[in-house]
Amino acid sequence: MAKRQAPSSSAQRPTGTKPAERILICGAGVAGSILAYWLAKHDFQVVVVERAKAEQKAGQGIEIEEPALQVVKAMGILDELNDRKTGELGFSVVDEQSRTCGVLEVGGISLTGELELMRGDLTEVLYKSADESANVTYKFETTIRSLRQTQDKVIVDLENRHDKTITTEEFDLMVGADGVRSRTRQLVMGSPEEINCFKPVGAFCAYFSIPKEESDWPYSQLCHFPGRRVVCMRPIGKESELTSVYLVFAQDDVPDLRSANAAGDRPKQKEALAEAFSGLGWQTPRVIEQMMKAENFYSDELVQVKLPKWSQDRVVLLGDAAWAPTPVTGEGNQLAILGAWVLAQELSRNRDQVAFEMYEKRLRSYVENAQSIPLGGYAIYLFNPATRWGIGLLRTMFRILSWGIRLFTWLNLKRFLPEQGQKHPRFDLEMDEVEVKGTE
Repeated sequence: MAKRQAPSSSAQRPTGTKPAERILICGAGVAGSILAYWLAKHDFQVVVVERAKAEQKAGQGIEIEEPALQVVKAMGILDELNDRKTGELGFSVVDEQSRTCGVLEVGGISLTGELELMRGDLTEVLYKSADESANVTYKFETTIRSLRQTQDKVIVDLENRHDKTITTEEFDLMVGADGVRSRTRQLVMGSPEEINCFKPVGAFCAYFSIPKEESDWPYSQLCHFPGRRVVCMRPIGKESELTSVYLVFAQDDVPDLRSANAAGDRPKQKEALAEAFSGLGWQTPRVIEQMMKAENFYSDELVQVKLPKWSQDRVVLLGDAAWAPTPVTGEGNQLAILGAWVLAQELSRNRDQVAFEMYEKRLRSYVENAQSIPLGGYAIYLFNPATRWGIGLLRTMFRILSWGIRLFTWLNLKRFLPEQGQKHPRFDLEMDEVEVKGTE
């Protein structure tokens, strides 16, 4: 039976001083750590709980671009993030015989961004930046067992996964930044089935790492197979001994995989994917063999999260827990960073639930626009053809695009084009000089 320790609250402070508002953040990912960093700057006492043993090291390759780039610049961590870049030089499409159909070099319309790094490296930098503040406390291997709200507090039972002890703590406010399958959201609003917040986009995806081979560097490589199956390999870094792998199965219904994902049964997830990708060419046999041994394996159905409201009383949701856009949109990391900035900013202006209303008012329309799947919602099917004929057509189009861009660059005609705007929609961060100078 779990052991229970004495309650802890913000009341344990010197007599005569006004207690700083105490905020619990569930989730030490991108959104959680950025929020902790900025809340500490605004004199909140912040506790971050994370179910993992340490800061997140696994995950896929991500990029940071404008307008989210302004937030990490203001945190003073841009140089360190640049040092963590994967060094990937571009994105290539290959066929089953490893022949390159075309390459899009880094930047421009390539899937490889100027600031491309692994999610684990980003979360590590963010965690260390936030943890430098005396106002921030991280508790790893800790989960929320239960919570209840009173008129002026959130009372939370926290369980240590290692020794099974339970502590009861009081907070003024609470933030759920704990991902698509948010425990916070379930405790406060109900299960996904009860509130009907999951909207499938028609695909299953898996991420993991495998031992690196020389041919894995320096371009990411993607190969299509009939049945809307895709294998993508991306370099983690020139000196890394690993390569990041992504499997995409763009089908509405894969019963074995769906049931394994729902149960969180990793061996069955791997078995279902191995069966779905069996008999395919290119690097697939190597990928599947190594997948069965991979420890940093993650698989799930791609779903968007859509809620009528992002908060309830003293608890608010942030990032994928509130609005998961899925990797199909390419907006997940951007929205996590922007959302954390806006929520911290509004809490600095209104140190109570009013901030939650202002945060949602500023951000909701931007999020809903970002959740739009390209090409009228059919992008995931158009870029993952079901037939060999469709795959051949897509490869031909990619080859023409690749060579067209190279020719344009070789002829130095780029200067005649209008200056390229940022990839992501503009957003007013309301970031004035006082806020930026305060971070130096």
